[in-house]
Amino acid sequence: MSATQSSATPANNQKQAYAFGTSGYRSDQESAFNEAVVHQITDAIADYLIQAAENSGEFHPVLIGGDTREKSRRFIPMISQWLLDKGFDVYQAKSDVPTPVLAYAAKFFNEYDPSIKQTLGCVLMTASHNPWPYGGYNFLTPDAAVVPSSISKQFEKFQLSPLNKSVDRARFGLPEKASLKTFDPFAIYQAHLRNGLKIDYKAIKESGLELFYDPLYATGRHYFPRLLKEEGIALTVINDADERPADYKGMPEPSAEYLKDLQTLVLKGQGQLKLGFANDGDADRFGVLDEKGDFIPPGDVLVLVLHHLIKNRKQTGVVVRSQASTHLLDALALKAGLKTLQTPVGYKYIAETFIEHEEEGATTVLFGGESSGGLSIGGHIPEKDGLLANLLVAELVATEKMPISKIFERIKASVAQAFVFEELTIKTPENKAILEGFSAFRESGGQFANLPIDLAKTQAEANALKEKFGTMDGVKLYFEDGSWLLVRASGTEPLARVYIEAVASNAEEAEALRQKIHVAVEDELLSRYEVSATEIHVKI
Repeated sequence: MSATQSSATPANNQKQAYAFGTSGYRSDQESAFNEAVVHQITDAIADYLIQAAENSGEFHPVLIGGDTREKSRRFIPMISQWLLDKGFDVYQAKSDVPTPVLAYAAKFFNEYDPSIKQTLGCVLMTASHNPWPYGGYNFLTPDAAVVPSSISKQFEKFQLSPLNKSVDRARFGLPEKASLKTFDPFAIYQAHLRNGLKIDYKAIKESGLELFYDPLYATGRHYFPRLLKEEGIALTVINDADERPADYKGMPEPSAEYLKDLQTLVLKGQGQLKLGFANDGDADRFGVLDEKGDFIPPGDVLVLVLHHLIKNRKQTGVVVRSQASTHLLDALALKAGLKTLQTPVGYKYIAETFIEHEEEGATTVLFGGESSGGLSIGGHIPEKDGLLANLLVAELVATEKMPISKIFERIKASVAQAFVFEELTIKTPENKAILEGFSAFRESGGQFANLPIDLAKTQAEANALKEKFGTMDGVKLYFEDGSWLLVRASGTEPLARVYIEAVASNAEEAEALRQKIHVAVEDELLSRYEVSATEIHVKI
């Protein structure tokens, strides 16, 4: 979800607050993402950081970086100067940089510069997988996570009621003049993958695996290829120029629709051990093609990686997923004796769970993933990392030495039930009414698609999300046979999303059940709301 302007305004109605959603503030409109808007958000963040530093008695540098978009490239130097003028020591990334790499630098900057104890976090300019004209403004905390709502609400508060603070550098024992420096975080991120997470580059190199990569003219182009090639691993790369061609029709979204060039490349490869990889605009999401050039749905990639962590890496811990993600993850965790935790949609909630377990010294999180194409693992950062996801998939195939489609078939056969997942996108201004309509099922139960709703579980899980995260995040109905249905309404666009997962004793029965639930959803939408069949799309 992206955020647009907040309705909150001061009494004089002179100022608008630009609120952060689950993935920051984003807009493709020049009127809503211009120098004045960006300056207002920056000043509010500066007020928050200075006030927090005054309360803690410690002041540290702030980092800044972002993606390849025009708006990011235009505003990053401006933001750096504004922060410098307010007395911040600023480290600006030398070039566009993946979000997970920036997140790692925000938490472990002392690995880059040992004289820096820690950072105040990182200004992140990216609109992720959104269309190219979008601009995006976000903030990464010193924990390497996207800023939580509790803090982003403070950003909004200070937009409406600015403190206009500047850093009292003498108070913190800092030199009189603030400094602006550039940095390149590649080396510390590379060392972490190699020595901390111990990516098995040797196995990948010796497996004979053919690798193909499409960075979609985005931030992954100077990172994923270099990570492999510096380990002596061959990789064929396309769409990696620094300037995107004017006639390029693609989007920075690693979905089947925008990976046709990569598919063609994979199909030209030799042998059966082949993989195609892609990343989105800021490389926090992944896209994977199998040896036949077929797109692997992100939820299936989550299953593949969790399987690899458990079976081949022999790792344990808590498995965390968003409520819109496949419950096949739960089945794998259960088989391994691991606990599964559910969060609302939005990786910041998964990040909160990572951090919470780290701070409490509880059982560590093994894996966190969501069906939109984000994951991270224990020992890494609490932010999704598409570069790491790609490397783990390559490591899996290199370890098991069989085509990835066969690996997935074996995984499905290893659990007692069959799972068939589907996501629908409904373009309609009636999205809130649709959500309200499905809420009745959560309140009173009954049947949907002639399937009995497990009312006790439906209500208990909704209440658990509300209590822990402050939101039920739509309406999720649990059926007595283990199948489920989730309905969510966008807060910023005329869209509703419906997630269906049918669970049965075998694949044929699960597919028939999915079709049954799908038809019931369409009947509900077409009969009760102003939705035409052409507005209902299956997401691939």
